[in-house]
Amino acid sequence: MRLAILSIVAQAAVAAGQLLGTPSYEFLYTVNATLGERWQIGDYGQGSRVVIPITGGTFQGPRLSGTVSNLGADWGLNDTKGVFFPDTRYNLRTHDGVDIYIQTSGPTQPDGRTLLRGTFQVAHPNYDWLNYVLAVGVLRRPTGEDRGKYVTIDMWQVSIHTQSTEMMDVTNLRADGFAKV
Repeated sequence: MRLAILSIVAQAAVAAGQLLGTPSYEFLYTVNATLGERWQIGDYGQGSRVVIPITGGTFQGPRLSGTVSNLGADWGLNDTKGVFFPDTRYNLRTHDGVDIYIQTSGPTQPDGRTLLRGTFQVAHPNYDWLNYVLAVGVLRRPTGEDRGKYVTIDMWQVSIHTQSTEMMDVTNLRADGFAKV
């Protein structure tokens, strides 16, 4: 009996995976954000907090483009292992004057890139779709004398394209969980 139940659960999980589909990514934009003078808040038990003002920049993508407002910062954390975790809140202004609030966070990788997860808040109906986007990004920092002056972030929307819209019919399963022939 337990085996039959486990088999039914396993088949349902496989069917759910087929219904949900495989995640894919749709390019949102590339942002080049300029940074201001950073200051240290100080060490505490989990690491050292630093504030990096986000002072401007531009962003460009197939569905939206515009400027980065001089209104926001990264309240990043250097943890006790030396890994930097950005914690940003800033605003974008689209080419048609709509303000978009964005939050990002994520871990810096050993190769220096930072993986970000992003969420948006926007009131304008033309960009309402952003309120429901799960975004991921890759932040890159310049090297040399430009280090600390700006960052480049490529942002992507996670999408799931379903393979089927039909629900699995569990009434056609045998007691062992396999489909009746």
